[in-house]
Amino acid sequence: MSEADADEPASARGREVWIEKYRPETLADIKGHENITERLQSYIDRDDLPHLMFAGPAGTGKCVTGETPVLTNHGVKRMESIAGDVDGFGDVPPDTEVATFTEGGNFEYTNPSAVFGKQTTDLRRIETRDGGEMTVTPEHKLLVASADGLEWIRAAELSAGDRIARPLDAPMPNSGTELNWLTAMDGDRTLVHVTTSFARENGIPDAEQYTGNRKRVATGISRGDTVSELAEETGLAKKTVQQYRRETVSVDQPNTVCSLSYLRGLDVGRERLEQAITGIQYESENGQRSDIIEPAWKLTPALARFVGLAVSEARIEGARVKFYNTDENLLTAFENAAESVFGMVPEAGKQRDVPYRELRNRALTHLLESCFAPFHTGDEQGDAIGTTLVRAPTESRRAFLQAMFDAEAHVSPIGEIELTQKSERTVTLLSYLLAGEGIPSRRTTAKKTASNGTGIEREYHTLYVSGVPHLQRFEEKIGFRIEEKAEQLAENAARTSNPNHDTIPAQHAVDTLCNRLNLDKKDHISPETNPETPGRERYLDGVDTLLGAATERLDTAQAALERLAALRTDIQAAVGTPTQWVRERGKLKPLETRREVSADTGVRSDRLLEYADGRRTPNADRAVELLSRVDGTESRELEQIRSELDGIIHTLGISYEQVANGTEMRGNGINSLLSEGNDLSSLTRFETVSERLKTLATEMCSRETVAALGSLHRLTAGTLYFDTVGEVEAVSEPQRVYDLTVPETRNYVAGNVPTVMHNTTAATAIARELYGDDWRENFLELNASDQRGIDVVRDRIKSFARSSFGGYDYRVIFLDEADALTSDAQSALRRTMEQFSNNTRFILSCNYSSQIIDPIQSRCAVFRFSPLADEAVAAQVHEIAEAEGIEITEAGVDALVYAADGDMRKAINGLQAAAVMDDTVDEEGVYAITSTARPEEIEEMVELALGGDFPQARAKLDTLLTEVGIAGGDIIDQLHRSVWEFDLPDRATVQLMDEIGEVDYRITAGANEQVQLEALLASLALDEE
Repeated sequence: MSEADADEPASARGREVWIEKYRPETLADIKGHENITERLQSYIDRDDLPHLMFAGPAGTGKCVTGETPVLTNHGVKRMESIAGDVDGFGDVPPDTEVATFTEGGNFEYTNPSAVFGKQTTDLRRIETRDGGEMTVTPEHKLLVASADGLEWIRAAELSAGDRIARPLDAPMPNSGTELNWLTAMDGDRTLVHVTTSFARENGIPDAEQYTGNRKRVATGISRGDTVSELAEETGLAKKTVQQYRRETVSVDQPNTVCSLSYLRGLDVGRERLEQAITGIQYESENGQRSDIIEPAWKLTPALARFVGLAVSEARIEGARVKFYNTDENLLTAFENAAESVFGMVPEAGKQRDVPYRELRNRALTHLLESCFAPFHTGDEQGDAIGTTLVRAPTESRRAFLQAMFDAEAHVSPIGEIELTQKSERTVTLLSYLLAGEGIPSRRTTAKKTASNGTGIEREYHTLYVSGVPHLQRFEEKIGFRIEEKAEQLAENAARTSNPNHDTIPAQHAVDTLCNRLNLDKKDHISPETNPETPGRERYLDGVDTLLGAATERLDTAQAALERLAALRTDIQAAVGTPTQWVRERGKLKPLETRREVSADTGVRSDRLLEYADGRRTPNADRAVELLSRVDGTESRELEQIRSELDGIIHTLGISYEQVANGTEMRGNGINSLLSEGNDLSSLTRFETVSERLKTLATEMCSRETVAALGSLHRLTAGTLYFDTVGEVEAVSEPQRVYDLTVPETRNYVAGNVPTVMHNTTAATAIARELYGDDWRENFLELNASDQRGIDVVRDRIKSFARSSFGGYDYRVIFLDEADALTSDAQSALRRTMEQFSNNTRFILSCNYSSQIIDPIQSRCAVFRFSPLADEAVAAQVHEIAEAEGIEITEAGVDALVYAADGDMRKAINGLQAAAVMDDTVDEEGVYAITSTARPEEIEEMVELALGGDFPQARAKLDTLLTEVGIAGGDIIDQLHRSVWEFDLPDRATVQLMDEIGEVDYRITAGANEQVQLEALLASLALDEE
């Protein structure tokens, strides 16, 4: 947990939706229904799936093409290099992680659980404002910012102008400084020079100083083979063998040269090798050896700068690195980098009047080609876009970027940084590296004449950095070493920022928070030229301050509930004051008493007599004072009650009119009640105000408020930037497509400009386990509550079922909330099930199986999901609490289990809401946030009624309805759940069950809840009499 998380546990816990985060994804994840999941798994294992119907209470194909870059812990790699030759679902290499966007609004690396590949012809090509171009299947989802927050939108549903999420500050993999040339370079052609002591320790054979056939001959000589034997073994002429034999001289000194392959076979650690190796060289196939160079062991900023200059303007041909540029400063920078890293001094020259600096060494070029993706050639070229550089330490990445931009970029007259390269992969690498510094970029293709003097015009890829905030960040993080470019950058970075350079849809959640928490939108959100699409940076800055104010207001609301609870005793005493006054005022009649009281209070004796016989009534404060004199009770501080209630109103930011709404009082009346002395009869209104404030504070802490906080938090986390869709085009050409399954977050960062993409998710675990790679083509999911009519059955279901011939034995249609289908639609469904029973299986999900017609039920294997056992709910609560770092008491767990009543979603929602309100989730917090009565409160109410004390039972009911805020239907549900747990005689239990059934029917039919519940209690009380 970060320090920020530790400081603000409530805000952090309230900004994600746990029922989605902890939703089961496989049969093995489902808790509490092991008997059902085992039966389902057996159907799948036997490949014998019948029609299924899942009945029980509530709560119980997206791909990209192979060239798509993906951000992994190994660097930026092409999707097909990760997937390999997989056809269908396959395993991901265990050491592979991908960058993913979390519910908390951050990026992190995680292991994909599977990879998927297939051939398809139905694709969509998406082009964006920033030059993003991706080809995906129509079902592939991208993260889009709309007025309702962040949403996953299918590619087929995208349209021009939609805002696609991109990482603003993409996470680079864990940095490592090691340069892995030991494993990357050619083991047979690379010769390694070591110290004499190391050679002696490891007994390096003399033959190891040679390569190819010469090495085979030397090895044979050491074995004592004859010339004839060696000629036969190697296929060389005897004359050649004899020549090699004469040149092979054995000396007494240890051999200090060996092949890299031989060195790899030694059991020697990297640290020891770094001490022992003095240089490397490369031997070509014709036997030519390069000069010895000292290899680089770490990717230092100096090496990164050399690589950046070489990538930008150099040509690598065989053993030559030729750096062309007309800028003397850059030529000098290349010379200095080569000498500081490799101890080599480049040769100077000109070609077509263009100056160059040249290095000639095949060991050097082979090291660069082996270790850095931009230099990869041949088959290696398609695998990686950037591995070593992406995983490099921050300072080295910045040195590489600075060198690239020094050599290739310029600041245009309109204030944009432009960098042009002929390599598309290099521009993609730069885009990711810039994203790692929080600098968004865009890209296009452009025509440019090569700078090496050839005059040839080719298509180049151009990268742009624009917008004052991004220029400022580039200046801060990267910058130019070339003075002229640095000055141009500083001039443009100092300009006034255009607030609408980058826009975002205005968020509905802003209005939700302001309305629910009584916050003034104008105090946080600046007015915009276009209020529907405000400038992203300024708008989100305002939203961030709003989130701070909203979190503070939530804390205030919780504190207000605690203050109201602490005031309850004083308020109840104040409410009883008028009755107590009438009962006790007669004690003031005796003359002696009046004299004593008059002396203490200053009230005249005759006025006290008028109070005593009821001719006059004192104000509330005077009455409290007099009562303390006549009956010895402690004087109640009404002013403290007034001050506390008034203070709560102001801290909640609500008006007197809002408090009065829903009561018989008016706003000015509440103002008078809390700011002036009160007449005695007005004291009962303290309780009205207190209950109203409790309701308002509880509403502020609602789940809707928490959801709005979460929606906005993901946008303001500072990790996203929004590109704009330019065009979506259908593509029909056949291509292989791939996808990754990322658990929990279900997305990964990919694309030629980094973009957040959705991964594969199965509608049900059954479909994936049945069809594997082809589950999308063999699975149709519909929701009957959205598509109720008979046309659904006639058109979509029958069309899908008719296409189910060939391939697999059957396909699956999943119909959720099937009990919402009309009777005619169900009859049509029955006929379709009969017609296509050979090639289609139906899975129906419903809350009430009684709403499904018998002919359908008789054709299905019915699985009845009963409410989850208390143990299963408690286990999940403990598991989530541990994962989220929440302190929860055992009584709190029991309260959640009771409130959930077997519904896992209720338990998880209740846990999240309670965790937002306090650092410790306890019994009191759970019952308050879930508006659930304690079982003992329900039992006490029933026992009072059965005991004949109707007024007290009615008072208890009123408390549950008005103070606790429980709906009448929920009280009936709790009565029904708890009746057999009460310590009641059997006859009383049966009587209560009968009355509960009658009242439940009436409330369902629309009768007044409170009237019906009071009638229930009255009936119980009358029966007792």
